[in-house]
Amino acid sequence: MNNTPAYVPSTRAQVITRRTYNRPLDSAGTVFETWEETVDRVIGHQRWLWERAQGKALRPPQVLELETLRSLMLQRKVTTSGRTLWLGGTEVAKRREASMFNCSFARTETVHDVVDQFWLLLQGCGVGFEPVVGVLSGFTKPVELQIIRSQKTDPNEKGRESNLETFTQEGHRHVWYISVGDSAEAWAKLPGKLLANKKPCDRLVLDFSQIRPAGVRLSGYGWISSGDETIAASMEKIITLLNHRAGRLLSRIDILDILNHLGTTLSSRRSAEIALVPFGDPEWATFASAKKDHWIDNPQRAQSNNSLLFYHKPSRNDLTSIFDLIVESGGSEPGFINAQAALKRAPWFKGVNPCAEILLGNKSFCNLVEIDLGKFNGDWDGLCEAIRVVARANYRQTCVDLLDGMLQHTWHELNEFLRLTGVGLTGIVRWEHQYSPEHLVCLKRMAVRGCWQMADELNLPRSQAVTTIKPSGTLSKIMDTTEGIHRPLGRYIINNVRFSKHDPLVDICRGAGYRVFDDPYASDAVLIAFPVSWEDVSFSTVDGKEVNLESAVSQLDRYKTMMDNYVQHNASITVSYDPTEVPAIVDWIDRNWESYVGVSFLFRNDPTKTAEDLGYPYLPQEVVGKSDFYYYAESLKPINLAAANSFDELEDAGCATGACPIR
Repeated sequence: MNNTPAYVPSTRAQVITRRTYNRPLDSAGTVFETWEETVDRVIGHQRWLWERAQGKALRPPQVLELETLRSLMLQRKVTTSGRTLWLGGTEVAKRREASMFNCSFARTETVHDVVDQFWLLLQGCGVGFEPVVGVLSGFTKPVELQIIRSQKTDPNEKGRESNLETFTQEGHRHVWYISVGDSAEAWAKLPGKLLANKKPCDRLVLDFSQIRPAGVRLSGYGWISSGDETIAASMEKIITLLNHRAGRLLSRIDILDILNHLGTTLSSRRSAEIALVPFGDPEWATFASAKKDHWIDNPQRAQSNNSLLFYHKPSRNDLTSIFDLIVESGGSEPGFINAQAALKRAPWFKGVNPCAEILLGNKSFCNLVEIDLGKFNGDWDGLCEAIRVVARANYRQTCVDLLDGMLQHTWHELNEFLRLTGVGLTGIVRWEHQYSPEHLVCLKRMAVRGCWQMADELNLPRSQAVTTIKPSGTLSKIMDTTEGIHRPLGRYIINNVRFSKHDPLVDICRGAGYRVFDDPYASDAVLIAFPVSWEDVSFSTVDGKEVNLESAVSQLDRYKTMMDNYVQHNASITVSYDPTEVPAIVDWIDRNWESYVGVSFLFRNDPTKTAEDLGYPYLPQEVVGKSDFYYYAESLKPINLAAANSFDELEDAGCATGACPIR
């Protein structure tokens, strides 16, 4: 392999790494890992998985392979999933192994399914689901609700971990009392209790007084506790819904709302959801427009992307009608997924994860890895070796025990068979061979070969699908590369990243000359402007700015190239478009239905315009001219990251340019 020296990551990459993947090393959350220590922890987890799977200590060649993986990760040429970067090697990852997975899907039909999916959200796993009517129902009759909020203020005072439930009688009134435990298990079981109980009840008391206060860093997961505020609010809304549906089955939209409410109990970095309903279902039209003006009466629906499943090729009129709905709703939803093509690729297919890059069964998982193609220009042999090594690591991440006392056994049983992996590519538009089907096919073969060889060595089932392309927002930022399959907005960009006003990183960056300004959408946050340039990507020049003017059809053609030559699952891409391009998009989908599984659509902002031109207070990424870019970039000083101890969580933008922005 090419033993080039490790590059020095950009300030943006270092800061986002610190905020997102370097775990705190002290209880106060003021001392954090270095990148080297984060990688060491992940390699330790890989070793633990490998030795457990083969039942003995690693041999010298196997140890050498892990050292190769370590070197590739240190150079940020490859990486495991963000989930593994954050939790790999921790006790919680070994005790609750579902926490290692990015992606999941299940049909939401029973009480147990709801508990499973809330449990997975609490583990940090994105949840795809199809709401299914026929089992879940409202209360027997409407209940009067009383909520008791937690008064805890001592961050060291943990409450009782389990739920406590009683049924009593006060005069002629039946009282149902639930004291909610201070643990993920207790939280996950709570909506199950609400949905399962059919005893007559007049008053329900939900007591959250055992829950620890907000702002405490959870010792196992390392996340920041939200206290009882969000769960109390979500349960109140769910109970209102169950009262409204008293004595009746829940509709698909009711089940959608319940899962969306559960998603609001967490920060957005850990609550990605996608909901699927088949086209032609009695509720499909209601579902397709469920998020239209949702912020007025149903803000919880922002938690999931909503997509229609097509089990037969739609007519051109159907496609045109769907796009009419998309345009009317703001340009992005409902999405639509070709279940017909998905089933040809994956006979087990029942749905997808929130970013739609993995074809999943009912109650199945996937864990992803990533390789930056742009760092291997001129090093084809190194690229082939890297994708082999990271694919083998990806397979080892399937060697888990999912019988955690919470999940239904089907999750473990299906993983034991499918062993789904997701060897992803990023930095694609920077790669010298991006237009070469032959090189893509060869890369796919190398990934599959590496994955299957690992399975054969362990005498375990081979992965049923290996290759994918995910949106790769955050991981690409820490790898200093372009995001997944996407072309950047322009050559010279100012990326405005959100931070808490109280984060120590803010003063560190301000002192180094970075532009810091108040976030107009969040009173407790600021934005820091990071300069980013793409010297090795081609752009068009308009009014002195080098910008991306790529048509929607051109983006779809790149998607098709990847689908036909590399991807076994799906390539996650957000196609930016203008409404005038809709007829051309419909033509493309009609012609290429066999290659299409699912993409996301988003109205295109004119990259030549400023935030002021477009009527926004700021843009997350704003294209600037070369002279303005270098005037700002050259004024900045180096930062001392060792002094920049961060105590807040970065809101994960990992899906922000792909198929699963939380809309």
